[in-house]
Formats: sequence, C-alpha cells, structure tokens
Amino acid sequence: MIVFLWCIYLLAAVARLLWWLFFRIKADTSRFSSHSNENTLSPSISIVVCAHNNCTGLQRLLPVLASQDYPLFEIIVVNDRSTDQTADWLNQVSISNLRVVTITATPDGWNPKKYALTQGIQSTQYPLLALTDSDCVPQSSRWLQHVAQQLTQPGIDIFLGYSPYKEQPSILNRIIQTETLFTALQYFSLANVGFTYMGVGRNLGYSKNFISKHLDAFPFYNHLGGDDDLLINQLSTGKDAATSTHPDSFVLTFPPEDFKSWWKQKRRHLSAGKLYKPFTKSLLGLYWLSASFFWFMFLVLLFLNTEKANTCLILAHLLFFGAGTVILYPIFRIFKSGRLLPLFLFWDFLYIASSSIIGFSTFLVKNKKWS
Repeated sequence: MIVFLWCIYLLAAVARLLWWLFFRIKADTSRFSSHSNENTLSPSISIVVCAHNNCTGLQRLLPVLASQDYPLFEIIVVNDRSTDQTADWLNQVSISNLRVVTITATPDGWNPKKYALTQGIQSTQYPLLALTDSDCVPQSSRWLQHVAQQLTQPGIDIFLGYSPYKEQPSILNRIIQTETLFTALQYFSLANVGFTYMGVGRNLGYSKNFISKHLDAFPFYNHLGGDDDLLINQLSTGKDAATSTHPDSFVLTFPPEDFKSWWKQKRRHLSAGKLYKPFTKSLLGLYWLSASFFWFMFLVLLFLNTEKANTCLILAHLLFFGAGTVILYPIFRIFKSGRLLPLFLFWDFLYIASSSIIGFSTFLVKNKKWS
C-alpha cells in the first residue's frame, strides 16, 4: 500500500514539474514583439471602466488613464448604480476625453456587471477597446500602446494582459499573489499555443468588431462572474489572442484586504470556471489534479511513513521545489514576483489548499451579488 501511495506522489510531482516547464517555455512566448513600433499607425482606442461605489478608485485611476501616451483615445466610465460620491465627483472632474454612462437600474435577468459592461462598450466610438476596473492602475503611460500594438496584428481580436495585485505584508496577500501569478501563467501559456480560454477584465482588450456582434447574446449574461473569462471562453477561436509580458503592459490591482472579501471574490471566479467548455475544464482539471494530489499524497505519506521514510519524503519534497524554483525563476522575474521565491513551498501549499476548499464550497452555496 505504501509503495502504491509513493508512486502516486511521484507521478503527481513529475506531472507538476512538466506543467511548470510548459508554463516556463510558453508563458513568455509572446506571439508578437512586446515593444511598440513607433512607425506603425496608432488606431484610436476606447477605454471602458465599470464602477460601482468606488469613487476613491476612480480618483486614483482616471488621472493615470488621462495621461496615457497615445495619440487618440477616449475614456468611458460606466457609473453603475453608485450611491456614494461617484456621480458628484465625475460631474466635477476635468478630463476632456472622458464620457460618463450612468446606469440607474439593471434589467431583469441580467447580471449587473455584465449589463454595465455592455452599455459601456455600446457607447464607445473607436475601433479598439481596452478594459480595466476601477480598483486598478496601469503601471505605465505606455499601457495603451501595448494593448493597441497587439490588437492591430493580423487575425488578433483579443489582448490578454497581466494584472498583479499590489503587495502587502500579510499571508493572505502572498496567497493572492501566488494565485494571480499561476492563473496568468496558465492563460498566457495556453493562449500562446492557440488554446485561448480566458483573460482578466482588469487588463483586457478587444477589437470592437469582434465584441459588438456578440453583445446582444452575451454568454451567461445572468451569471454572477465571467464578464471576462466566460466571454472569451465561449467566443474565442483559440488563436485570436495575443499576450504581452512587457512591464509597461501590466495593470496593478488593489487586492481584498480581508479574508471574507477574498473568499467572496475567489468563489465568484471559480463558479465561472464551471461553465467553461468541456475541453478547457478537462485540461485545467488535469493540472489541478496533479497539484492537489501532490500535496494530498505528501500529507498522507507523512502520516503513514516511518521516521526514516519521512526523512526521504521531506528530502524528495525539497528537491522537487528546488527543481521547480530553477524552472520558474525566469518567470518570477518577468512577472515581478521574486518576493514569493524564498517561501515558494509554503505559499504553494496555502494556495492549493485554500483554492481547493473554496472550489468545493462553490458546489454548496451560490453567490448572490457581484459587489
């Protein structure tokens, strides 16, 4: 019996290393140059931001958007049923290319966030779209340049960007950082080999021709989550997306500061995953099985083994993470996540364990609200 459990553990360990090697090779294989070509024509672009009771976030975000180093763009803010100071502040702000769409009520059957997004997109006037959220801030004045550069490549209708969370000195923040990094590695690497399955609305771009024809039949328009990943999962051909790992294309997000807020956010994200296409769910399921079995079998063996066998087990575990660190080190540097490396083993365990628990909870209780 112990031998069989050891075999499962080693098989899961090898599978994880192979997945990480795949992420390492493919996540940074951008299909096009990450640097803007200043000799190419820069098409006009519309930025769409949906905001619900986040005046503070808009006050932080809009000046950064207004200062983007780009020839012609507009900013569309969708004020979605806000009851704070959002409307008053937007009426007073002086940004010439800002337009505000106000929503006072959501039609029956629609999820509020998805309805707000459709109204924002329908209000745009330019051929390219860049999406972000009110709790985000682009890390460079060249963000729009990177979005537009990818969307102007032949056959590309979707831009997938990276949106790390702001670092904070807490265990919860390290778990969030780890999850964000590995989620990005998954959707970047698969998009770069022609299996686009998701993106994050905090840093996302579309060609308007691609998205407009689908707005009237928004996939799962009454589902709580998935205004970004479900839309891409249902509509993408798999080979119509481009990514960028250039730091100027990153959009920083301000994370949940307490466990309850993060729990609700994570449940919303995982509940959307249940509606992915069968192939996508199978592929991601294989990755998750290798990760969860790796840690589960380690704990089982740690409980059942003799003291001498446990010494071998712990050494094997440390050797595995040593190899994983070597494989993933360049990726940690590219995505500016080097602070996770010293305790990578610890953060990985907490990430896998917490995500498994929250994922299981989505089958028991459904979310009711998006914010």
